[in-house]
This record gives sequence, structure tokens and C-alpha cells, in this order.
Amino acid sequence: MKKITIYRIILIILIIVAVILGTLVLRKRLKSNQVESLAKEVLSQIKSGESIQTDTIDVIKEIDAEIEGYKVIGIINIPKIDIEYPILEKTETKSLNLSITKFWGQKINQKGNVVLAGHNNINNRFFGKINRLEIGDIIELTDNQMVTIQYKVFTKYKVDPNDISIINADDENTREVTLVTCTNGAKERLIVKAREVNI
Repeated sequence: MKKITIYRIILIILIIVAVILGTLVLRKRLKSNQVESLAKEVLSQIKSGESIQTDTIDVIKEIDAEIEGYKVIGIINIPKIDIEYPILEKTETKSLNLSITKFWGQKINQKGNVVLAGHNNINNRFFGKINRLEIGDIIELTDNQMVTIQYKVFTKYKVDPNDISIINADDENTREVTLVTCTNGAKERLIVKAREVNI
């Protein structure tokens, strides 16, 4: 009798734990879907011109969008792996959970190196697929004035999380972009570097 009671208690505990874990996974998935929808909605507004302000003096289009208080400073598009996200102005825990972020550098598409950070999500969102990029693949960056420049991947490697040499440009007179994401259980960082395509 006592063994049956112990087994029942263990079974009830296991069921409760399974329900709690299932709820947590479902909640995380729903939040992730909401974030993805918000990013796509902002991209759609930017592309349709709804949130683009035109300065009547200069007649220059500019992105005028935010995601949960973070200014959108550009757009990253990587056609090969079907990635397109707004780029947020700074890297913080909250902003990293919303979209791709600027970690280092001046404005998007200026000379020098701009470093963009993104989570390596299991569901392949954000930078979850950049490990598939190869030398020669194209990354497109659109700046806050809606100018798009293509960059070609020239190197890909892993570094220690404390290695900050990735912020250095190979040549300060060219445009470079460096993509950074966690890998190997956050023990390393995957780095993808690309340089402006000269037309």
C-alpha cells in the first residue's frame, strides 16, 4: 500500500512539473512570436513609408520608428538565409530580445566597422542562422536615410566572449559590418565579417 501511495505522489509531482514546463515553453514561444510580429510590422511600416518623415528642406527620407523605446537606425537583410530585421540603436538585454542591435561603431553604412549583435535562437530567429553564411555571401544594410549598401562576407570564425578585437576595422577607409552571436552554449562568439561590395 505504501509503495502505491509513493508512486502516486511521484506521478502527481511529475504531472505538475510537466504542466509548469509546458506552460513556460508556451509562454516563451508566444512572446517570441509577438516580438517577431512587432519587428515585421515595423519593417512593413518603414518600407511602406508610413513612419518615414520627409524633411521639406532637404527632401531626405528618414526612418522614424521605435520598438519598445529603442530607435530603429537601419535594417539588415540577408537574402541567403531569409533574415530581415530592424537594427536597434544600442545593445542591452532588453533590446537583444527585441531585434538585432548595434554593438559598436558609427552610423550604419559609414566608413569603418559597425558591429551588430543578435541572439542565436533555437527557432532560427535573429542571428540563429548566420552559421550558414559562407565567404562571398551578401549582407544588405539599409541606413536611417533608406540607403542600402551590399556587403560581401570575407571571413567567419569563433572567438572567446571576452575578445573585443572584433570591433577593429581591417581598413578604416572602407565600409565593414561584423555580425556577432553566441554559440556553443554561449562559451564562444560566432563572428561573420563582410566588406562593402565595390560596384
